[in-house]
Amino acid sequence: MNSINHTSENKRFLKHILITLIAGALTHFLNYLFSIYLARKLDVTYFNYYNAILGIVTLIQIPAIAIQTTITKKVAEKKDFDLKEFKKRSIIQLTLIATLISVVFFVFGKQISDIANIPVQYIPALTLVVFTAIINPIAKGFLLGLEKITQFNTVMIAETLFKFAIGYFALQAESPINIITLAFAIPFLVSTIAILPFTNTKGKKKPEQELKLNYKQIFLIFITFFMLNIPFTLDLILVNPTVRASYGALSLIGKIVYFGSITIANLMISRLANTQGQSRKKNLLISLGISAVIGIVICIIYWLFTEQIVNIVFGGSYNEITKYVVPYSIAMIGYAISYMVITSELVNDSYIHIYLLLFTSLLQGVLYKVNNYSLYDAFLNQIIVYGVLFFFVLILLIFKTLKTNGEERTKEEQI
Repeated sequence: MNSINHTSENKRFLKHILITLIAGALTHFLNYLFSIYLARKLDVTYFNYYNAILGIVTLIQIPAIAIQTTITKKVAEKKDFDLKEFKKRSIIQLTLIATLISVVFFVFGKQISDIANIPVQYIPALTLVVFTAIINPIAKGFLLGLEKITQFNTVMIAETLFKFAIGYFALQAESPINIITLAFAIPFLVSTIAILPFTNTKGKKKPEQELKLNYKQIFLIFITFFMLNIPFTLDLILVNPTVRASYGALSLIGKIVYFGSITIANLMISRLANTQGQSRKKNLLISLGISAVIGIVICIIYWLFTEQIVNIVFGGSYNEITKYVVPYSIAMIGYAISYMVITSELVNDSYIHIYLLLFTSLLQGVLYKVNNYSLYDAFLNQIIVYGVLFFFVLILLIFKTLKTNGEERTKEEQI
Protein backbone atom coordinates (compact mmCIF):
# COMPACT_ATOMS: atom_id res chain seq x y z
CA MET A 1 0.00 0.00 0.00
CA ASN A 2 2.83 2.40 0.95
CA SER A 3 4.60 1.50 -2.31
CA ILE A 4 1.47 2.42 -4.30
CA ASN A 5 1.13 5.71 -2.41
CA HIS A 6 4.80 6.58 -3.02
CA THR A 7 4.46 5.79 -6.75
CA SER A 8 1.34 7.97 -6.95
CA GLU A 9 3.07 10.83 -5.11
CA ASN A 10 6.13 10.58 -7.40
CA LYS A 11 3.94 10.70 -10.52
CA ARG A 12 2.10 13.70 -9.12
CA PHE A 13 5.40 15.46 -8.32
CA LEU A 14 6.77 14.79 -11.83
CA LYS A 15 3.49 16.06 -13.32
CA HIS A 16 3.83 19.25 -11.24
CA ILE A 17 7.45 19.61 -12.41
CA LEU A 18 6.34 19.41 -16.06
CA ILE A 19 3.57 21.97 -15.49
CA THR A 20 5.98 24.29 -13.67
CA LEU A 21 8.64 24.00 -16.37
CA ILE A 22 6.14 24.89 -19.11
CA ALA A 23 4.61 27.73 -17.08
CA GLY A 24 8.04 28.96 -15.96
CA ALA A 25 9.40 28.99 -19.51
CA LEU A 26 6.34 30.92 -20.71
CA THR A 27 6.55 33.40 -17.82
CA HIS A 28 10.29 34.01 -18.28
CA PHE A 29 9.78 34.42 -22.03
CA LEU A 30 6.97 36.95 -21.52
CA ASN A 31 9.00 38.91 -18.96
CA TYR A 32 11.94 38.95 -21.39
CA LEU A 33 9.63 40.17 -24.18
CA PHE A 34 8.24 42.81 -21.82
CA SER A 35 11.70 44.34 -21.30
CA ILE A 36 12.63 44.03 -24.99
CA TYR A 37 9.32 45.63 -26.02
CA LEU A 38 9.89 48.57 -23.67
CA ALA A 39 13.53 48.90 -24.81
CA ARG A 40 12.35 49.33 -28.39
CA LYS A 41 9.41 51.63 -27.68
CA LEU A 42 10.78 53.93 -24.93
CA ASP A 43 13.32 56.65 -25.60
CA VAL A 44 16.70 56.43 -23.85
CA THR A 45 15.72 58.66 -20.91
CA TYR A 46 12.53 56.76 -20.12
CA PHE A 47 14.27 53.39 -20.54
CA ASN A 48 16.98 54.46 -18.06
CA TYR A 49 14.22 55.34 -15.57
CA TYR A 50 12.61 51.96 -16.22
CA ASN A 51 15.89 50.10 -15.49
CA ALA A 52 16.37 52.04 -12.23
CA ILE A 53 12.79 51.24 -11.17
CA LEU A 54 13.31 47.58 -12.14
CA GLY A 55 16.31 47.51 -9.79
CA ILE A 56 14.15 48.81 -6.91
CA VAL A 57 11.40 46.29 -7.74
CA THR A 58 13.97 43.46 -7.66
CA LEU A 59 15.07 44.51 -4.16
CA ILE A 60 11.45 44.77 -3.01
CA GLN A 61 10.81 41.19 -4.16
CA ILE A 62 13.41 39.72 -1.76
CA PRO A 63 11.29 40.16 1.42
CA ALA A 64 8.29 39.01 -0.61
CA ILE A 65 10.02 35.67 -1.31
CA ALA A 66 10.90 35.37 2.39
CA ILE A 67 7.25 35.88 3.43
CA GLN A 68 6.01 33.45 0.78
CA THR A 69 8.49 30.75 1.87
CA THR A 70 7.57 31.15 5.55
CA ILE A 71 3.82 30.86 4.84
CA THR A 72 4.40 27.88 2.54
CA LYS A 73 6.23 26.04 5.34
CA LYS A 74 3.61 26.86 7.99
CA VAL A 75 0.64 25.89 5.78
CA ALA A 76 2.31 22.61 4.71
CA GLU A 77 3.03 21.70 8.33
CA LYS A 78 -0.54 22.45 9.50
CA LYS A 79 -2.66 21.77 6.41
CA ASP A 80 -4.68 19.10 8.23
CA PHE A 81 -6.05 21.83 10.49
CA ASP A 82 -8.52 24.66 9.93
CA LEU A 83 -6.26 27.59 9.02
CA LYS A 84 -8.91 30.29 8.61
CA GLU A 85 -7.78 32.11 11.75
CA PHE A 86 -4.13 31.86 10.73
CA LYS A 87 -4.96 33.29 7.31
CA LYS A 88 -7.04 36.09 8.82
CA ARG A 89 -4.31 36.95 11.34
CA SER A 90 -1.60 36.88 8.64
CA ILE A 91 -3.62 39.18 6.36
CA ILE A 92 -4.24 41.70 9.15
CA GLN A 93 -0.64 41.69 10.42
CA LEU A 94 1.02 41.86 7.01
CA THR A 95 -1.43 44.53 5.78
CA LEU A 96 -0.51 46.69 8.78
CA ILE A 97 3.20 46.07 8.19
CA ALA A 98 2.78 46.79 4.46
CA THR A 99 0.96 50.04 5.26
CA LEU A 100 3.65 51.15 7.71
CA ILE A 101 6.54 50.34 5.38
CA SER A 102 4.74 51.97 2.44
CA VAL A 103 4.22 55.18 4.44
CA VAL A 104 7.91 55.23 5.40
CA PHE A 105 8.88 54.59 1.76
CA PHE A 106 6.63 57.44 0.60
CA VAL A 107 7.88 59.87 3.28
CA PHE A 108 11.50 59.24 2.24
CA GLY A 109 10.55 59.27 -1.44
CA LYS A 110 12.71 62.29 -2.28
CA GLN A 111 15.84 60.66 -0.84
CA ILE A 112 15.07 57.37 -2.59
CA SER A 113 14.52 59.12 -5.93
CA ASP A 114 17.84 60.96 -5.53
CA ILE A 115 19.72 57.72 -4.84
CA ALA A 116 18.05 55.89 -7.74
CA ASN A 117 18.32 58.90 -10.07
CA ILE A 118 14.62 58.87 -10.95
CA PRO A 119 12.03 61.70 -10.79
CA VAL A 120 10.16 61.90 -7.48
CA GLN A 121 6.86 61.71 -9.39
CA TYR A 122 7.36 57.92 -9.71
CA ILE A 123 7.46 57.37 -5.93
CA PRO A 124 3.64 57.05 -5.40
CA ALA A 125 3.45 54.21 -7.96
CA LEU A 126 6.49 52.53 -6.40
CA THR A 127 4.84 52.86 -2.98
CA LEU A 128 1.94 50.74 -4.23
CA VAL A 129 4.49 48.18 -5.49
CA VAL A 130 5.98 48.02 -1.98
CA PHE A 131 2.54 47.51 -0.40
CA THR A 132 1.54 44.80 -2.88
CA ALA A 133 4.86 42.95 -2.56
CA ILE A 134 4.22 42.36 1.15
CA ILE A 135 0.61 41.13 0.94
CA ASN A 136 0.77 39.15 -2.35
CA PRO A 137 2.94 36.34 -0.84
CA ILE A 138 0.10 35.41 1.57
CA ALA A 139 -2.06 33.99 -1.22
CA LYS A 140 0.83 32.36 -3.09
CA GLY A 141 2.25 30.91 0.12
CA PHE A 142 -1.08 29.24 0.80
CA LEU A 143 -1.29 27.84 -2.74
CA LEU A 144 2.22 26.36 -2.48
CA GLY A 145 1.67 25.08 1.06
CA LEU A 146 -1.49 23.30 -0.08
CA GLU A 147 0.37 22.06 -3.19
CA LYS A 148 -2.09 23.73 -5.56
CA ILE A 149 0.66 23.89 -8.18
CA THR A 150 -1.55 24.17 -11.27
CA GLN A 151 -3.41 27.12 -9.73
CA PHE A 152 -0.14 28.73 -8.67
CA ASN A 153 1.32 28.54 -12.17
CA THR A 154 -1.92 29.75 -13.72
CA VAL A 155 -1.80 32.80 -11.46
CA MET A 156 1.84 33.47 -12.41
CA ILE A 157 1.02 33.40 -16.13
CA ALA A 158 -2.11 35.54 -15.66
CA GLU A 159 -0.13 38.16 -13.68
CA THR A 160 2.53 38.30 -16.41
CA LEU A 161 -0.05 38.70 -19.20
CA PHE A 162 -1.84 41.41 -17.18
CA LYS A 163 1.50 43.17 -16.67
CA PHE A 164 2.21 43.01 -20.40
CA ALA A 165 -1.23 44.50 -21.18
CA ILE A 166 -0.67 47.40 -18.77
CA GLY A 167 2.76 48.00 -20.33
CA TYR A 168 1.21 48.13 -23.79
CA PHE A 169 -1.41 50.71 -22.78
CA ALA A 170 1.21 52.66 -20.81
CA LEU A 171 3.07 53.42 -24.03
CA GLN A 172 0.02 55.28 -25.30
CA ALA A 173 0.17 57.66 -22.31
CA GLU A 174 2.13 60.94 -22.02
CA SER A 175 3.88 59.76 -18.85
CA PRO A 176 4.37 56.01 -19.49
CA ILE A 177 6.76 55.18 -16.62
CA ASN A 178 4.17 55.74 -13.89
CA ILE A 179 1.77 53.29 -15.56
CA ILE A 180 4.58 50.82 -16.33
CA THR A 181 5.52 50.92 -12.63
CA LEU A 182 1.91 50.12 -11.76
CA ALA A 183 2.27 47.02 -13.95
CA PHE A 184 4.39 45.61 -11.10
CA ALA A 185 1.60 46.25 -8.59
CA ILE A 186 -1.93 46.08 -10.02
CA PRO A 187 -1.78 42.48 -11.42
CA PHE A 188 -0.44 41.19 -8.10
CA LEU A 189 -3.00 43.14 -6.06
CA VAL A 190 -5.84 41.76 -8.21
CA SER A 191 -4.50 38.18 -7.99
CA THR A 192 -4.24 38.46 -4.19
CA ILE A 193 -7.88 39.52 -3.89
CA ALA A 194 -8.94 36.79 -6.33
CA ILE A 195 -6.94 33.93 -4.79
CA LEU A 196 -7.43 34.39 -1.04
CA PRO A 197 -11.05 33.14 -0.89
CA PHE A 198 -9.91 29.83 -2.45
CA THR A 199 -7.01 29.11 -0.10
CA ASN A 200 -8.87 27.39 2.74
CA THR A 201 -7.72 24.02 4.02
CA LYS A 202 -10.02 20.99 4.12
CA GLY A 203 -9.15 20.29 7.75
CA LYS A 204 -11.83 20.88 10.38
CA LYS A 205 -9.69 20.43 13.48
CA LYS A 206 -8.76 23.55 15.38
CA PRO A 207 -5.01 23.85 16.10
CA GLU A 208 -4.12 23.26 19.76
CA GLN A 209 -1.98 26.40 19.81
CA GLU A 210 -2.55 29.73 18.14
CA LEU A 211 -0.70 29.74 14.81
CA LYS A 212 1.40 32.83 14.15
CA LEU A 213 3.89 34.01 11.59
CA ASN A 214 7.46 33.55 12.80
CA TYR A 215 9.06 36.94 12.08
CA LYS A 216 12.51 35.75 13.16
CA GLN A 217 12.19 33.03 10.53
CA ILE A 218 11.08 35.58 7.93
CA PHE A 219 14.12 37.71 8.77
CA LEU A 220 16.56 34.78 8.44
CA ILE A 221 14.97 33.70 5.15
CA PHE A 222 15.18 37.31 3.95
CA ILE A 223 18.91 37.37 4.81
CA THR A 224 19.33 34.09 2.92
CA PHE A 225 17.69 35.31 -0.29
CA PHE A 226 19.38 38.70 -0.03
CA MET A 227 22.81 37.08 0.22
CA LEU A 228 21.98 34.57 -2.52
CA ASN A 229 21.51 37.55 -4.85
CA ILE A 230 24.89 39.10 -4.00
CA PRO A 231 27.18 36.87 -6.15
CA PHE A 232 25.48 37.82 -9.43
CA THR A 233 24.68 41.46 -8.60
CA LEU A 234 27.76 42.69 -6.72
CA ASP A 235 29.96 41.63 -9.63
CA LEU A 236 28.36 44.24 -11.93
CA ILE A 237 29.18 46.93 -9.37
CA LEU A 238 32.75 45.80 -8.64
CA VAL A 239 33.87 44.95 -12.19
CA ASN A 240 36.30 47.34 -13.91
CA PRO A 241 34.19 50.01 -15.70
CA THR A 242 36.26 49.59 -18.88
CA VAL A 243 34.92 46.03 -19.33
CA ARG A 244 31.58 46.42 -17.53
CA ALA A 245 29.53 46.43 -20.75
CA SER A 246 31.18 43.26 -22.06
CA TYR A 247 30.97 41.52 -18.71
CA GLY A 248 27.34 42.62 -18.34
CA ALA A 249 26.58 40.92 -21.66
CA LEU A 250 28.31 37.72 -20.48
CA SER A 251 26.45 37.88 -17.18
CA LEU A 252 23.11 38.27 -18.98
CA ILE A 253 23.75 35.14 -21.05
CA GLY A 254 24.75 33.24 -17.90
CA LYS A 255 21.64 34.34 -15.99
CA ILE A 256 19.45 32.61 -18.58
CA VAL A 257 21.06 29.32 -17.45
CA TYR A 258 20.69 30.26 -13.78
CA PHE A 259 17.03 31.30 -13.89
CA GLY A 260 16.17 28.38 -16.16
CA SER A 261 17.77 25.94 -13.70
CA ILE A 262 15.90 27.30 -10.65
CA THR A 263 12.50 27.40 -12.39
CA ILE A 264 11.19 24.63 -10.11
CA ALA A 265 12.55 26.15 -6.86
CA ASN A 266 9.09 27.18 -5.55
CA LEU A 267 7.68 23.77 -6.44
CA MET A 268 10.58 22.07 -4.65
CA ILE A 269 9.99 24.07 -1.46
CA SER A 270 6.28 23.20 -1.62
CA ARG A 271 6.98 19.47 -2.04
CA LEU A 272 9.71 19.32 0.62
CA ALA A 273 7.51 21.16 3.12
CA ASN A 274 4.82 18.53 2.55
CA THR A 275 7.09 15.48 3.02
CA GLN A 276 9.38 13.97 5.64
CA GLY A 277 12.36 11.61 5.93
CA GLN A 278 13.29 9.51 2.89
CA SER A 279 10.50 11.04 0.77
CA ARG A 280 11.85 14.54 1.39
CA LYS A 281 15.39 13.45 0.51
CA LYS A 282 14.20 11.70 -2.66
CA ASN A 283 12.21 14.76 -3.76
CA LEU A 284 15.25 16.97 -3.16
CA LEU A 285 17.46 14.73 -5.32
CA ILE A 286 14.82 14.66 -8.08
CA SER A 287 14.63 18.48 -7.97
CA LEU A 288 18.42 18.86 -8.09
CA GLY A 289 18.60 16.39 -10.98
CA ILE A 290 15.95 18.27 -12.99
CA SER A 291 17.67 21.58 -12.24
CA ALA A 292 21.03 20.23 -13.45
CA VAL A 293 19.50 18.73 -16.61
CA ILE A 294 17.84 22.05 -17.53
CA GLY A 295 21.17 23.87 -17.10
CA ILE A 296 23.09 21.23 -19.09
CA VAL A 297 20.58 21.36 -21.97
CA ILE A 298 20.92 25.16 -22.20
CA CYS A 299 24.74 24.84 -22.05
CA ILE A 300 24.71 22.31 -24.89
CA ILE A 301 22.65 24.76 -26.98
CA TYR A 302 25.18 27.50 -26.12
CA TRP A 303 28.06 25.19 -27.07
CA LEU A 304 26.52 24.35 -30.45
CA PHE A 305 25.41 27.89 -31.36
CA THR A 306 27.58 30.24 -29.28
CA GLU A 307 28.41 32.78 -31.98
CA GLN A 308 24.91 32.81 -33.42
CA ILE A 309 23.30 33.35 -30.00
CA VAL A 310 25.67 36.19 -29.10
CA ASN A 311 25.04 37.84 -32.48
CA ILE A 312 21.25 37.51 -32.21
CA VAL A 313 21.04 38.71 -28.59
CA PHE A 314 23.48 41.61 -28.89
CA GLY A 315 23.13 42.50 -32.56
CA GLY A 316 26.74 41.76 -33.50
CA SER A 317 28.27 43.46 -30.44
CA TYR A 318 30.33 41.91 -27.62
CA ASN A 319 31.82 39.10 -29.73
CA GLU A 320 34.73 39.04 -27.25
CA ILE A 321 32.55 37.16 -24.75
CA THR A 322 32.05 34.17 -27.09
CA LYS A 323 34.91 32.04 -25.70
CA TYR A 324 33.70 32.55 -22.12
CA VAL A 325 29.99 31.77 -22.64
CA VAL A 326 30.07 27.98 -22.17
CA PRO A 327 32.45 27.76 -19.14
CA TYR A 328 30.66 30.69 -17.47
CA SER A 329 27.30 28.98 -18.06
CA ILE A 330 28.60 25.72 -16.56
CA ALA A 331 29.60 27.70 -13.46
CA MET A 332 26.07 29.11 -13.33
CA ILE A 333 24.71 25.55 -13.17
CA GLY A 334 26.82 25.05 -10.03
CA TYR A 335 25.46 28.30 -8.63
CA ALA A 336 21.87 27.26 -9.43
CA ILE A 337 22.40 23.90 -7.68
CA SER A 338 23.80 25.80 -4.68
CA TYR A 339 20.66 27.96 -4.68
CA MET A 340 18.41 24.88 -4.74
CA VAL A 341 20.27 23.14 -1.90
CA ILE A 342 20.34 26.28 0.26
CA THR A 343 16.62 26.98 -0.21
CA SER A 344 15.87 23.34 0.62
CA GLU A 345 17.59 23.87 3.98
CA LEU A 346 15.05 26.60 4.79
CA VAL A 347 12.40 23.89 5.03
CA ASN A 348 14.51 22.27 7.76
CA ASP A 349 14.89 25.60 9.61
CA SER A 350 18.65 25.36 9.05
CA TYR A 351 20.56 28.60 8.42
CA ILE A 352 24.24 27.55 8.60
CA HIS A 353 24.46 28.46 4.90
CA ILE A 354 24.36 32.16 5.86
CA TYR A 355 27.99 31.82 7.00
CA LEU A 356 28.90 30.23 3.65
CA LEU A 357 27.21 33.04 1.74
CA LEU A 358 28.93 35.65 3.90
CA PHE A 359 32.31 34.02 3.20
CA THR A 360 31.74 33.93 -0.58
CA SER A 361 30.61 37.58 -0.55
CA LEU A 362 33.81 38.60 1.23
CA LEU A 363 35.83 36.39 -1.14
CA GLN A 364 34.18 38.09 -4.11
CA GLY A 365 35.11 41.52 -2.77
CA VAL A 366 38.73 40.49 -2.24
CA LEU A 367 39.02 38.91 -5.69
CA TYR A 368 37.81 42.05 -7.45
CA LYS A 369 40.12 44.15 -5.26
CA VAL A 370 43.27 42.28 -6.35
CA ASN A 371 42.32 41.00 -9.81
CA ASN A 372 40.11 43.32 -11.84
CA TYR A 373 41.79 44.55 -15.00
CA SER A 374 40.23 42.66 -17.90
CA LEU A 375 37.18 40.68 -18.98
CA TYR A 376 39.11 37.48 -18.29
CA ASP A 377 39.79 38.65 -14.72
CA ALA A 378 36.08 39.25 -14.07
CA PHE A 379 35.24 35.89 -15.64
CA LEU A 380 37.85 34.11 -13.49
CA ASN A 381 36.69 35.86 -10.32
CA GLN A 382 33.12 34.65 -10.82
CA ILE A 383 34.23 31.10 -11.67
CA ILE A 384 36.09 31.00 -8.35
CA VAL A 385 33.15 32.45 -6.38
CA TYR A 386 30.58 30.05 -7.89
CA GLY A 387 33.02 27.12 -7.62
CA VAL A 388 33.83 27.73 -3.94
CA LEU A 389 30.16 28.14 -3.03
CA PHE A 390 29.23 24.96 -4.90
CA PHE A 391 32.05 23.02 -3.18
CA PHE A 392 30.95 24.06 0.31
CA VAL A 393 27.26 23.46 -0.48
CA LEU A 394 28.10 19.99 -1.83
CA ILE A 395 29.88 19.18 1.45
CA LEU A 396 26.86 20.52 3.37
CA LEU A 397 24.50 18.34 1.29
CA ILE A 398 26.60 15.20 1.84
CA PHE A 399 26.90 15.89 5.58
CA LYS A 400 23.15 16.48 5.95
CA THR A 401 22.35 13.32 3.95
CA LEU A 402 24.67 11.17 6.05
CA LYS A 403 23.28 12.70 9.25
CA THR A 404 19.69 12.02 8.16
CA ASN A 405 20.53 8.43 7.22
CA GLY A 406 22.19 7.91 10.60
CA GLU A 407 19.19 9.31 12.49
CA GLU A 408 16.78 7.11 10.54
CA ARG A 409 18.87 3.98 11.21
CA THR A 410 18.94 4.83 14.91
CA LYS A 411 15.14 5.15 14.98
CA GLU A 412 14.74 1.81 13.19
CA GLU A 413 17.06 0.10 15.70
CA GLN A 414 15.08 1.57 18.59
CA ILE A 415 11.84 0.27 17.11
